[in-house]
Amino acid sequence: MTPGTTVLGSGVAAAACALFAARHGPVRLCGRATAPEPSVESVPAAALTLLLELGITPVELDVDRLPRERRVAWDQAEPAVHQGPACAHLDRAALHAALWDRVLRHPDVQVTGRRGGPADGPGRVVDATGRRAVTAVDVLRPPRTWTAATITVPACADPALHLAAAPDGYAYRLGTTGRVTVGWVGPDRPPRDGAALSRRIAAAGCGWLSEDLELPDTGTTVRRPAGIAIATATPGVVAIGDAALTRDALASQGLSLALSDACLAADPAVPTAALAARRADAVRRHVAHLRGTVATCRFAAFPAWARLGAWLDRQAGGVGFTSGGSGFDTGLGGAVATGSGPP
Repeated sequence: MTPGTTVLGSGVAAAACALFAARHGPVRLCGRATAPEPSVESVPAAALTLLLELGITPVELDVDRLPRERRVAWDQAEPAVHQGPACAHLDRAALHAALWDRVLRHPDVQVTGRRGGPADGPGRVVDATGRRAVTAVDVLRPPRTWTAATITVPACADPALHLAAAPDGYAYRLGTTGRVTVGWVGPDRPPRDGAALSRRIAAAGCGWLSEDLELPDTGTTVRRPAGIAIATATPGVVAIGDAALTRDALASQGLSLALSDACLAADPAVPTAALAARRADAVRRHVAHLRGTVATCRFAAFPAWARLGAWLDRQAGGVGFTSGGSGFDTGLGGAVATGSGPP
């Protein structure tokens, strides 16, 4: 009989891993169902299949279509329309709530109420504590943190990804049927409210991105680190999602990959060594892709971008990464082919 699984964490990856692991034996989940702020995120259409395996339907996540269109001003000043792979734009708070609803009702999942802690549970121990990575022995990050400041508003508007580069960061928006998230990402002090966010986007020459939306002047933005973080796991612990590799928001599909990690880590038939190899490969690919994305930005020589690019070059040079990327994968809305960048 399997000894079961212990999962540390409170987010989407932790809850999903607990549900997948309950197929194979008892689960102890050390976490709390703390509701996150509303936000719209994108996942490849195939990720919906994993959620359907857990009984979570697209309608629960405000998904009623699979957008392919992106409006991007990255290597050129004027926005251009691109067609990319089909993606699902979903309400992350709704996904978190749906997963935890099923966790709390599952007879084989014991929730302890702890957010994290020592790896002292039964069976395989999975660290899904996000960027905090409570069991990690070390975390490698760029010397300067890039922060995302976002506001999510109820709106029936164009759901397509909008993305615009600026000298000191970038702006984006992403929508579902009933919500739109607008954000600014950069290394400087993030805008604190809707009025400051609108001013920052306009001052960067990205006003086209939100001209059909009304952002509230009041109300604080949701602020979170948005850059890459590479954790070194404690021997014997399987780290998944952001606890293994926090993917930079500019070149990731962090949510979908966290769900995939959760499914694999929950299966006792998948060796720990195979999971470690998967993580190492993910780090190599992510850094290489992010380097390619930064290089194609028309502001790549400006200080903020140049510092990030130099740090990525150092990481790649130290551990045998390959350079470039096979597309522009923002993590916000899938792959986008840019005019002067990779196809």
